Amino acid sequence: MRFLLALLITLSLALPAHAGICDDWDLLEKKVRDGAIGKEAAREEIVGLHGRLLATYRDGDARPAPLVFPVQGYGPRAIGGRRGNGYQPAGYRFYDGNRHGGHPAHDIFIRDRNQDGRDDATGEPVSIVSASAGVVVATNPQWERPSRIRGGKYVWVLDPATERYYYYAHLAEVKVAPGQRVEAGTVVGILGRTGRNAYPRRSPTHLHFMCLDFDGGRMTPRNTYRELLPALH
Repeated sequence: MRFLLALLITLSLALPAHAGICDDWDLLEKKVRDGAIGKEAAREEIVGLHGRLLATYRDGDARPAPLVFPVQGYGPRAIGGRRGNGYQPAGYRFYDGNRHGGHPAHDIFIRDRNQDGRDDATGEPVSIVSASAGVVVATNPQWERPSRIRGGKYVWVLDPATERYYYYAHLAEVKVAPGQRVEAGTVVGILGRTGRNAYPRRSPTHLHFMCLDFDGGRMTPRNTYRELLPALH
């Protein structure tokens, strides 16, 4: 009995502070993704949870900071398309979940001709880092083919200073958990080829990097291309 009590205390101390709020956001994100909740009800929950997240994690002295490039060892030249034209927000609605349209994100490609998920030059896995400081609000650490989840293994991070939500998708491994605080440059995962459209060989290995403004609960896409151009990496 004493051993069990000590184990429970140890586990409780290991949990991130206030992880419950992030666990709630994580659960809601899965409901939205899977179409298991109505859009209006989901938006009401998002608004309530966002307020609780800011009250818990926002530092009144924090100021918006320049982004860190999210793919370690790479820079803006790895962004797909021409001058950021891969960002196509038309048709995207967060509350459409896995059935959303558009492509309100930038795909950032690595050198991986044999599609083993490793950098061709170094032979090593490629780390994905948080572009901003913030708190992890959702993850999807498991994905197996033929799952039709588009993002595969992914991470959501809220930056309370800007009220932006950052999404990192197509990971091979998730390195963080809901409730965990991160700094800009903290490793959140290892890049992979998970996700309905990222897994097939026709798709080069890439990170799907998206930013949403809270925007009163509308979760509006934001084009970060110009912010990524001078980003540290």
